[in-house]
Amino acid sequence: MMGNLHKHYWHYFIYALIFGCGLLSIVFAVGKSDIQAMLLMLTVFAYFLWAMVHHYVHHQLHVRVVVEYILIMVLGTVLMLFLFGV
Repeated sequence: MMGNLHKHYWHYFIYALIFGCGLLSIVFAVGKSDIQAMLLMLTVFAYFLWAMVHHYVHHQLHVRVVVEYILIMVLGTVLMLFLFGV
């Protein structure tokens, strides 16, 4: 795992940046559920795009990978929207 982390440092840094910015923006929009939902969708979409770039660069982009990311995105989005009460 650590070798993989060093090898793909920038990719994981971008993931952390996407989630960090998404989380902060959602926290700052407290009380505005429509804006929080939009920010969540933007964060999830950015995550999906970067995942596709990451797998494309490393020649691992297959239909199975895309479907897996879509399922994870839908599950995470539904869970977060439920928690936000949207």
